[in-house]
Amino acid sequence: MAIDYNSTAQLLGAFGVLDRAKPVLLNLFFPMEQTFDTEEVYFDRVQRARKLAPFVVPTIEGKPQRSRGYTTMGFRPPYVKPMHMIEPQKMLKRRVGEQLLGNMTPQQRFDLSLFDNMLIEDDQITRTEEWMAAQLLLTGSMTCQGEDHPPVLVDLNRNASHTVALTGALRWNQTGVDPYANLRGWAKTVQRNSGFHPGVVVFDPFAADYFLNSPGVTRVMNTYRQTSGNVDLAGKVTGGGLGEEVKYLGSIGEFDCFQYQQLYTDDAGNVQQFMPDNSVIMGNPVGCQGIRTYGAIMDADAGLTPLARFPSVWKEKNPSAWFSMVQSAPLPLLGWADATFSATVA
Repeated sequence: MAIDYNSTAQLLGAFGVLDRAKPVLLNLFFPMEQTFDTEEVYFDRVQRARKLAPFVVPTIEGKPQRSRGYTTMGFRPPYVKPMHMIEPQKMLKRRVGEQLLGNMTPQQRFDLSLFDNMLIEDDQITRTEEWMAAQLLLTGSMTCQGEDHPPVLVDLNRNASHTVALTGALRWNQTGVDPYANLRGWAKTVQRNSGFHPGVVVFDPFAADYFLNSPGVTRVMNTYRQTSGNVDLAGKVTGGGLGEEVKYLGSIGEFDCFQYQQLYTDDAGNVQQFMPDNSVIMGNPVGCQGIRTYGAIMDADAGLTPLARFPSVWKEKNPSAWFSMVQSAPLPLLGWADATFSATVA
């Protein structure tokens, strides 16, 4: 519609999607953070010691026992540095949401554009971390690959029995199945192999529907723990109201149940899901010892200081333009991957 300069008009505003990154899985299973001033990060995985103390006669000399062993695992965090360009001529035009015909100075538009771009760059890194966390929880490993990044496998050597896919009549969309019995059985497997009970269960929306609609679950599900539309995920408050990515479903027996789904756009421009359809994640947030690690920032201006994020702004003269960039070397890790479990249920 052409603007009639003889009429009066008021811009109602700019309507956009609320697409800030929400690190639900990171907050739930990876609460710790550590930065390094090296390219690689290492951790020691100590072997479990479950032996009983041997019975002896008091007058017999005690026998020394072998100390528990450990395995050192090292990884090189992948590098990310999303960047944007701000062209000076665009600052002479009205910003989205600005009053018709403009009421800002070019400098004000520049400042807001710079802030918007750096916010987007930080969100992109957070989404990448959430994707990495999802892969580790779903499979115990992940492959980091990009247009300018060769495939790199990060494998935490999770027990193969902790990743299952139900088939045939065992699937949750079949009659006569008992999803709650499945959870209890899988929890026993995790308890036996890790020593931790996976009391937190995260469903994608389809798996949540199958679970909630099963006869055995609907009779006993306690749905009275959610208050004020908020969910407390391992000490991190995440919105649980309409339109949010995570919902608290309730508790059943020894499990706290959540529904979660979040979308992202891949390098090809396709919309993807963090949680595959019909997927379930189980874990013990304390036992899995999830930690967000960050390798060294490969930038002299960073001052060789360990940082989770390093933002920078600079300008070029010919042609004239400003650039913003946020650098990071993120790598979520599970110190005890066997305290997690995943299943495809349909």
